[in-house]
Amino acid sequence: QLLFSPNTSLSGGSYEAFICVLCPAGAGGWSPLDSNKYQWLEIKLEQRTEITAIATQGRYGSSDWVTRYLLMFSDTGHNWRPYRQEDSIGAFSGNSNADSVVMYKLQQPVIARYVRILPLDWNPNGRIGLRLEAYGCQYKSDVAGFDGNAHLLFRPDPSASPAGRDVLSMNFKTLLNSGMLVHMEDHSGHTLSLELFRGKLLLQLRKGRGSLGDFHPFVSLGSLLDDQHWHHISLERIRGLVNFTVDKNTQQFQLPESWSHSEINEISFGGTSAAGLQKSHSRRNFHGCLENVLYNDISVINGAKEQQVSITGNVSFTCSESIDVPVTFASPGSFLALPLVSSGESVSVALQFRTWNKAGLLMTFDLQHNAGTLWLYLSEARARLQIQKSGRIITDITAGASLNDGQWHLLELVVGRGRLAVTLDKSDSSTASTSFPVAPDSQLFLGGCPNTEISSGCRNPFSVFQGCMRLIRTDGALVDLIRVQQMLFGNFSDLQMDMCGIVDRCSPSRCEHGGRCSQSWSTFHCNCSATGYSGATCHSSIYEASCEAYKHKGNTSGFYYIDVDGSGPIKPQLIYCNMS
Repeated sequence: QLLFSPNTSLSGGSYEAFICVLCPAGAGGWSPLDSNKYQWLEIKLEQRTEITAIATQGRYGSSDWVTRYLLMFSDTGHNWRPYRQEDSIGAFSGNSNADSVVMYKLQQPVIARYVRILPLDWNPNGRIGLRLEAYGCQYKSDVAGFDGNAHLLFRPDPSASPAGRDVLSMNFKTLLNSGMLVHMEDHSGHTLSLELFRGKLLLQLRKGRGSLGDFHPFVSLGSLLDDQHWHHISLERIRGLVNFTVDKNTQQFQLPESWSHSEINEISFGGTSAAGLQKSHSRRNFHGCLENVLYNDISVINGAKEQQVSITGNVSFTCSESIDVPVTFASPGSFLALPLVSSGESVSVALQFRTWNKAGLLMTFDLQHNAGTLWLYLSEARARLQIQKSGRIITDITAGASLNDGQWHLLELVVGRGRLAVTLDKSDSSTASTSFPVAPDSQLFLGGCPNTEISSGCRNPFSVFQGCMRLIRTDGALVDLIRVQQMLFGNFSDLQMDMCGIVDRCSPSRCEHGGRCSQSWSTFHCNCSATGYSGATCHSSIYEASCEAYKHKGNTSGFYYIDVDGSGPIKPQLIYCNMS
């Protein structure tokens, strides 16, 4: 089904001519006034839709076509999500002339209301030119919004459940990294909880009333799930076997015998009672939206609408979302410059950031009256502030720790007469006294500096920042990053606006045989020590496969580790080899 209709609206950069999207022969196409990397074509559909294919053409009767582009999606027109091919942000190859149609059927259909095309390259002998079609299907969505103080209580009908099999599936989205999503309880008081904790989903089994200890260590799946995008959860129990799925990743585990034949008495969605929260990791209810909540094919949200499911607190049947505009610093040339003028005796800058890197410049500005330069940067995953003048460090303080964990961290800088304060996450603060006024000269630089150091006055002796920032405030006023994107305020280069492009390369871990995964913004590393394996992903065994192999190497009788299946799942065993 073709998605566009007469009510489909379009927006983009400044365009010279736009006649229609579904352009018949001779009808032209979209061509922005300026052909540069800051242009886009955006389509607002009438409702959230399952998008299955994209087709492009060049502008009719011209030398204008796009040869490479990015495809972006959104529910709100903000916080864009790039289409990922094989788990990486991949550009689509476009057209080689103005007439032929190039169509891509999306391997994974996307549910969205907004579609955006970002041209990356175009015909060098022409300009950006585009005709576009999108294909897809209607999408049915039942949503419920939770404010952190509400939940739904559903009591399944045992006679309606298939014997020995239960299936729970739903979608969720949130900006907060922790909160109780699902809490199940059987007649014996055994509980199964599914909660978001630091951006990961934890599944935990607990014994019933009067019992001590847990049935099963918690199972963790997913990462960075507080990105305000929809994520899918599926929990399938087939007698004693459980398949736990988050998005495209699945873990399987065996239930204890007492749980294998138990019947679920009640299920709480979006939170639970205060007593239930006391045993959780997050200690809070869910704040966000749930969609298409099905338990054994029964719609829980429809049941709540029809008052067949109990509602505690304020549950709305819409998904109202706060609009936070993130920005991604992804390349060595990325920077954001904002005007910063001191209007009083103090100046404050606040922002939230997330990254995997231990080092990188967060912000810098020159001081008035040639008093020096202030740098606030990450060093060994801590925030460090330095003021230098004439090559000499005159102020040096640090705050925070483990700031490269991929979580959002709040950074606040307050400078006033004779005093500096750096605060991380409202709790860890460092201060310093100065014998000179600390007032910014004119511009604040975030993430890095322009290549034209002489004209900009910005110097960065440290690594560039690679990560995301949002909610940037100067003197308490929120910076409008959409105006920055439209080049109406400040200056920037090589930024991915209105999206956070962070990726967790250690979830799921590519390290085998218990290797420990660590990562930076662009790569990951496996620590294979004490595993008995080596290589980039701890794949190759460091031990021989038999006593005979050791004998051929000239070894004498003794104890040796034998790895009979090489890189297979069987662990190396300590064996006595008799070489006689």
